[in-house]
Order: sequence, then structure tokens, then C-alpha cells
Amino acid sequence: MSDDERLPGGDEAEGERDLEALPPDWRTAPAAIYGLEHPVRCPACRKEIDRLFVVRLYRVRVNFVSSLPRSGRLLVCPRCRAVVPGELGAVL
Repeated sequence: MSDDERLPGGDEAEGERDLEALPPDWRTAPAAIYGLEHPVRCPACRKEIDRLFVVRLYRVRVNFVSSLPRSGRLLVCPRCRAVVPGELGAVL
């Protein structure tokens, strides 16, 4: 993992400990955890957060020919699990 991919203030082992500390009602670990450059407040629970969980969104069923994507991603507050507005972008 490169320095740019590390979570702020932590290392790979710390990131893995975060996965082990997931709430018990989560079925699986999130697809990814992104650290934030600066802490922000969750718009739902108003708690300060320094990372976001990425949860996969996938199409289960459709009754018509669809041009919509088969999958996507949601950014989620790690504390209250509310969907947080934001975007994931690629650097080319």
C-alpha cells in the first residue's frame, strides 16, 4: 500500500483493526474504507468522523431492458450508517 492509500494517522494494521470493530449487525465488511483529509460532521448523526465506509450497490432484478448501471457505490457514515453525499472519482 502506498503512502497515499494509507488512512490518516494510521497504518495497514490499524485499518484492519477497524474492520474487526464493525458493529455486530453488519453482515460483511464494507467494500472499502476511505480516510478523510480533515474530520467532518456526519449530516445525520452530527458526530465527527474521519473516514467513510463504501458499500456496494448492485441490481438484483429488473422487469425491463435497462440501460442503468448494474452496480454502484454508496458512501456511509461508519457510526450511524446513514448515506453521506459525496463522490468517488478516478485520477487518470
